[in-house]
Amino acid sequence: MKKTIADTITNIIKKGQVIMRSQLSIWVEKLSIDSGIVLILISLVLVAGLLFYWTNINNDLLFGGYGRLGILSFIKSFPYLLVIVFIILFTSLTILFRKFDASYKKPFIVILSIIFLVVLVFGWSSSRQNFGKRIYRQNGRMFGAGMTNNQNSISGTVVQIQKNLIIIKTDTISQIRIIVSSNTHFPYGQPKVGDLIRSVGNWENESFKAIGVRVFTDVDSGFTHGQGQRKGTMRDQN
Repeated sequence: MKKTIADTITNIIKKGQVIMRSQLSIWVEKLSIDSGIVLILISLVLVAGLLFYWTNINNDLLFGGYGRLGILSFIKSFPYLLVIVFIILFTSLTILFRKFDASYKKPFIVILSIIFLVVLVFGWSSSRQNFGKRIYRQNGRMFGAGMTNNQNSISGTVVQIQKNLIIIKTDTISQIRIIVSSNTHFPYGQPKVGDLIRSVGNWENESFKAIGVRVFTDVDSGFTHGQGQRKGTMRDQN
């Protein structure tokens, strides 16, 4: 008697080559995959939003008239860790998404491209909303959102203002002297005592010679190209 396909499958099951699973275990696995994909998607949107927020806060380094020093400071202070996290999350999403039948109905690269674009759009949109700004403002400080300290950029709180001199303090240094001149520009207005500022320029011995000084506000608005770049020495406010 010739064996049918049903007989062949039955023999495979009897030999233990196919493990029977309950409907409950299948639903638990599906729920776990679904939940994992949702959590990863939310995380991707938040990481993308934080990257957009960081760029918006620091884009004056590119467009604020600081020249080469601003570009170098932007590159040095960029939160590359967030990019690595984004890549890891997206790779994890790819692995999970391959378990869905939908991933085989169309070219997989097309589906991933659509997901990537959707994540970027939602991330960008969240970085422009007030609720998103509040979230990213709190977490952005950990990645130097507005707080870049390197060879060409320093940030801190103004503790004293003198003629042609701003004194700030940082978390690690008690006082830093920032020298300003008639060539120093202030794209966000003149700073006051208590303001959080960032200065781009060069170190001269123990002092920092500023090309530009940015004042940060609670709004944390990004730099808009064409925004006025006011120049001038600091008034003596002692």
